[in-house]
Amino acid sequence: MFLDLDLDLDLEPRGGPVTHCPSCAQPVRPGAAFCGECGVKLPAEQPATPVIERSGFITLPPGVTPVTATNTGPAPSPILRTPSVPPPPPSSPPPAQIAPSSPPPVIAPVVVPSTIPPAHAASPSLLPPAAEGADIDSTRMAAPRRSTVWSLVMPDGTAHAVTASAVIGRAPEPSAHGAVQSISVGIEQKSVSKSHALIEPTETGLRVRDLGSVNGVVVVHADGQESDATATRPVELIDGDELELGEVVVIVKKG
Repeated sequence: MFLDLDLDLDLEPRGGPVTHCPSCAQPVRPGAAFCGECGVKLPAEQPATPVIERSGFITLPPGVTPVTATNTGPAPSPILRTPSVPPPPPSSPPPAQIAPSSPPPVIAPVVVPSTIPPAHAASPSLLPPAAEGADIDSTRMAAPRRSTVWSLVMPDGTAHAVTASAVIGRAPEPSAHGAVQSISVGIEQKSVSKSHALIEPTETGLRVRDLGSVNGVVVVHADGQESDATATRPVELIDGDELELGEVVVIVKKG
């Protein structure tokens, strides 16, 4: 006895979706480990995670795990970034202000009263007149000093000034003895040699030197003492001395 059963197999479970085989795309039963058609092992089903919707929260899709926040403090304030501005270029220092120089103070001339008594003041007549337009900074020449004049007085009273070296005699020859002047006692004086003696000026007066005369040269001083002058030993003369040249006596005068 056979039962004719018309079975309508519905592989899709009640109340759930039908899973298909990833290999042959045939429907398989939910929870099956292998495909009934091709025998391929089916992947394990992941249990569906119920999504709980609450007001004020964001609903996450399935498979996304929410991250628990660990910072429970207040939210940090946003950092305000000021746009960077390049520093201004260094400015050159202003030019130094030069203060105008003040004019030099005017110094009044100091008048110094003269302390020289009028009796001792220099006489204007004794001062040489200044040449017109002369340089006041230049040094003027001083007046020449008055030199002492010596002279030889002859027996007849004739005076001969001695200004340089001189040869005295009857007929003197000065150039033969390096002298400048010649003083003659007279050609008639035969006791006097032609070039009898040499008279030389010195810093203090005169001096006489014998030139190899026949009768020699004797100096009689004012105190009465006598000195013989030779060619190598001259004798210094002073005012009032007498020269004995043979028989002729010549007096030495100063001024």
